Amino acid sequence: MKRCKNCKRKPGFEKRVNCEGVLFCSDDCYEEYEGSSNDYDHPYIDDYEAIRFEYIEWMKHYENDLYEGRLEGICKKQVITESIDFLIDEFYDYDRLEGADGVFSAEIYHHLLAFEDLKSKVIHWTPTSSRA
Repeated sequence: MKRCKNCKRKPGFEKRVNCEGVLFCSDDCYEEYEGSSNDYDHPYIDDYEAIRFEYIEWMKHYENDLYEGRLEGICKKQVITESIDFLIDEFYDYDRLEGADGVFSAEIYHHLLAFEDLKSKVIHWTPTSSRA
């Protein structure tokens, strides 16, 4: 697995890349790195930032949302999977491209695949599947 260009740690779900494909483990490392190019002129940067933000938020909160829904007697699986489907539909053009239009296109496509994986986790989630 590749490591962060700045701190050499293994990146997690908060990873990011720059327009040259250089990998960083976080926004902090991205901003601290001296040799990075200016990504903000890239045509896909806004979409990349948007889907990356959404993915990070979902990864931080989806499990708690499922547990809270269960405690309230509400099954949130359908609500969550529908929200993920809506998000994937918003980035349909990138799904069709399959990441073939540059670094950010590829990263957006990888996030879409990760959302599909997350959706599967939500569908198969049980209250005992990850908390003891």
